[in-house]
Amino acid sequence: MPQPPYVLLFEEVAPGARPLTILVDARGAVPLFDSEEKVRAFMASTDFGAGLKPVEVSGAGLVRALESVRDEVDYVAINPPPAGEGLMKVRMGSLEELIEALQTSQQEQDLFGLGSNGSG
Repeated sequence: MPQPPYVLLFEEVAPGARPLTILVDARGAVPLFDSEEKVRAFMASTDFGAGLKPVEVSGAGLVRALESVRDEVDYVAINPPPAGEGLMKVRMGSLEELIEALQTSQQEQDLFGLGSNGSG
């Protein structure tokens, strides 16, 4: 499972904005990065345009972003390399499995009330 930070690409930075989706070997995927440096190298190698913005999101924000495109794509491309670097190997994961793992992780963190101001 990818570890924070979680960086996605958006055309606009606004509530409800949907992340960029790409095709990798004819499979729809959301590119997910663990640093802005990797995002910028990827963006510099593509012709997606200058309007894309890298945004670091929380685990909950990542879940919301992935859920917003679950009807369009089935995969997450983890740190896709810059285009044009010869034969590309892209680590892919199931979008649904990542959403489920993130939700389970968040529930486990709240298991002992750590996410709230419990009385004590």
